[in-house]
Amino acid sequence: MVIQRLEMCIGMVKLFIEFVVVFVEAVGTVISQNDSDRDHVSTLPYIGLLP
Repeated sequence: MVIQRLEMCIGMVKLFIEFVVVFVEAVGTVISQNDSDRDHVSTLPYIGLLP
């Protein structure tokens, strides 16, 4: 019973981490698309997560 709960918790943590990675990549894509439309250099670099 405890092992099943632990496996379920680990699975939920993996799912949450995958969601965060996809969200950060999507935000980075939107930022880079907006920056290319403005024709200026951004002062803050995009910091992404490696898969």
